[in-house]
Amino acid sequence: MTLHVSHTLLVTGNDLEACSRRALHFFNTSQLIRYDDVTIIKERSCSAISDTFQSLLTAALEENRDKLKGLLGELQEEGFTTLADLLHLPQGFHSKILHTVAHMEDGFFGIDAHFFDLDESSYRLSEKRKKEIDQQPERCWLLTIEASSSNSGGFERVK
Repeated sequence: MTLHVSHTLLVTGNDLEACSRRALHFFNTSQLIRYDDVTIIKERSCSAISDTFQSLLTAALEENRDKLKGLLGELQEEGFTTLADLLHLPQGFHSKILHTVAHMEDGFFGIDAHFFDLDESSYRLSEKRKKEIDQQPERCWLLTIEASSSNSGGFERVK
């Protein structure tokens, strides 16, 4: 089985090349996720100066939100609707869903991240980051990443 994912990273840097190096360094040194292949799609990457920046950013943030809603919906369908219900959450599939939700909330990068702010380790856009985008749009870049891995070692730590 081969895993194919797409990520949109927000990275600060002088230009696309500098941001690309930072992103590739992140993937090469991450203890969390390892991909066999990471490609930066330059045609779908841009700085905040670009007319397409805001629509790409909005779409990527919405994908994260939709993923989170979907995961929470799965828990709700199984009867886990309150915090007190989590006391009875069985270990296994359901606890893994909760685990993924927690990672998305705390900024722990994983394969479920569509949007990820590399500088702030966040699945969201902070007020500080919004100001940086407004004040220094030429230094704030969205990079579209496509990555893949075979399932040789499982996807908890993709090799």
